[in-house]
Amino acid sequence: MARTYTVRTGDTLYKIARRFGTSVESLLQANNIANPDVIYAGQVLTIPEEGVPGTPGGAAENRETRLIDGLLYTIDTGDNWYRQGEEVLITLVKKNVTARNITLSYRSSQRYDFVVRRGPERGEVWRWSRGRSFAQAISSVTLSPGESQVFRVTWDQRNNRGRQVAPGTFTVEGFNTAERFENTGISTTIRIRPEAAVPAPTPTPTATPCPEFNILLNPGFENWSDPATVPAGWTGSNLYRTSLSRSGNFAAEMGAVHNARAELSQTVDIEPGRIYNLTWWARENIQPGGVSRFTLFVEVVYYNRAGQFVGRTEPRFSQENIPDNSYRQYRLSTGRVPEGARAAEVKFIFEPSWSNNNTVKIDDVELRRLL
Repeated sequence: MARTYTVRTGDTLYKIARRFGTSVESLLQANNIANPDVIYAGQVLTIPEEGVPGTPGGAAENRETRLIDGLLYTIDTGDNWYRQGEEVLITLVKKNVTARNITLSYRSSQRYDFVVRRGPERGEVWRWSRGRSFAQAISSVTLSPGESQVFRVTWDQRNNRGRQVAPGTFTVEGFNTAERFENTGISTTIRIRPEAAVPAPTPTPTATPCPEFNILLNPGFENWSDPATVPAGWTGSNLYRTSLSRSGNFAAEMGAVHNARAELSQTVDIEPGRIYNLTWWARENIQPGGVSRFTLFVEVVYYNRAGQFVGRTEPRFSQENIPDNSYRQYRLSTGRVPEGARAAEVKFIFEPSWSNNNTVKIDDVELRRLL
């Protein structure tokens, strides 16, 4: 039986060919594709017989692991080849693989760092923490056996001066900034090709123009007359209204009871087969002497006309380190909405540990159709 692959958002024939160890020309011939620049998410491609995952030049992921004093580090950049100017999503996971608790001590609110270096000289090109400010407060995080922390950042291929880097080979390093661990990290390698060396970004045909408006109601939480209730258009629990907003008068603060789960959600009509983009702004509210032990999950859940579960975004967004004292924008693409879906629930989940006493503010949430 022939091997098949379903195109995902952001795929190009070049990436798919590398993933399965084949060529763009072979994919074009096997699938009767006339224009190599036109494929779409959800399209099922036949992989030629010579295409075998894991062959040289083709990789489905770019992942390295390393064990450091009981913590299993994993760094992942998804692909090992990128077009010039293409965003690089970097993920660092640290997992306690021992049978005991591991306590990590920090001198500030910074929990991790990422560095990109270039060539054999390994000169620093970009550092995630450069230009950022962190609260100078001693704190600790305890990981129980099997517990993990996940950190994700996006590198836009610009150096510390804000300039686009030239093509070449780069080392991507991830660090845990806890005491005793700050100078020991994990790295992987990526290569950036000139734009002309790979196919152009894949356009997705669309029959009708995309709407230019946000389909969520009360996205900035301005319609919130009673602080003791949830904002109009939204449902939730363990919330309270805050005037420390990114824009307007109000924002939603998750964690009225700091060590209890909080939820904030809204359900809207949605079109199957479309792709949507969810954006929001978030900041952490640090209490005097506060301890930050929480994860913010964000996902979009799909339902049919009968209100039955159809699917959800995979993977869902998770972030453990929200900026202190300043808002930052985050994005999540839904990918192509599954058939049968008629409603989408945008859901924010604040998941603290028992000792947490900090909160997260959410503001200016937007859900727009891309394609």
